[in-house]
Amino acid sequence: MLNTKICLVLLASLAIGGALAIQHHATRRVASDLAALRQELAAVETPRPSGGQVNFSARERLASSGNVGLQQRLAALEQAVAQFTRASDYLMERGQLPLATNKLGDLFSKLSDASASDRDRLQALRLLRRNKALTDEVVPHALSLLQGATNANVREDILEQLGGLTNAALRGPLLALAARDADADVRQRAVENLRRFAADPEVEAQLWQATKDADGDVRDEARKAIIEGPVSEARLAALRERATNPSSSIDDRAVAWEALREAKQNAPEVSAALAQLAQTTQDSQERLSLFRTFDDHSDPAFVPALVQGLQDPNPLVRERAADALSDFRSDANIQQWLRYVADNDVDPTVRREAFRVLGNRRN
Repeated sequence: MLNTKICLVLLASLAIGGALAIQHHATRRVASDLAALRQELAAVETPRPSGGQVNFSARERLASSGNVGLQQRLAALEQAVAQFTRASDYLMERGQLPLATNKLGDLFSKLSDASASDRDRLQALRLLRRNKALTDEVVPHALSLLQGATNANVREDILEQLGGLTNAALRGPLLALAARDADADVRQRAVENLRRFAADPEVEAQLWQATKDADGDVRDEARKAIIEGPVSEARLAALRERATNPSSSIDDRAVAWEALREAKQNAPEVSAALAQLAQTTQDSQERLSLFRTFDDHSDPAFVPALVQGLQDPNPLVRERAADALSDFRSDANIQQWLRYVADNDVDPTVRREAFRVLGNRRN
């Protein structure tokens, strides 16, 4: 699969390189032909009417001179220029050549034209994005298009084009869409774009609110934004407080802990608090949620809770505990526990998971 992807990337690169090489060759050829034709045109003498000076076009001069060869070359040159222009437009529209100044101006004018259709304005925005031309001057017009769009697909597409930008003007509209848009895909995209503003307390509050959204994809995107968003000292302190606060939900505490880990913050007190919670809670679903959080994090503070989880009445919890212990399988005591579960657990799924973690196979 990886080799196939590499081949596709190489083929795409070769295709782009080939197109650029062809264009470069065509440019040099047209320039050379044009220079030669200019020299020959300078030598062409045309009759002048006695009434005064008249400016003839190149084609008129050639026609009056009767030089068929030069006429044919001029026609071929005009055709080459037209082809070259079409190829340049094609590559510029796909971001493979920088947009010419006049093209940038045309796209900006189209985007800022409130009388143009949403489709045309959106296409202009796409091309500006593709050509890395979303300047601060462009953003207000993109927001005008966004706030006037009645179609949810158009709003989502606009948000996609604005992804990655940190212009302060985006903050308010994104907050409003994340909180109130009727379309779940639009809310999800707005939450995704808010990730870069997570250090703002109001934005982070909205992200935490979005973790309770009715749509699962929006909730997942909000958790990701909280975990991966930029941090400040104030935000780190707030994350620690939420992660250790007994009144916070299990999910909130787990997400806050993951955000601290992502920020490479050593928070042993948080790990200890979550491990203690996993051991004391009577709710299997809460324990399952915590074990999912512990997975892929080799914190020794979690080991007692995970070993206890191997004895949980719920087979889903036991299976998740065995999976989360994979980072500790070099420990002789953990191996002993996993072997016991692999040989004795009443649930075949749990037994298979224990064998998998031990590096063995059993159907």
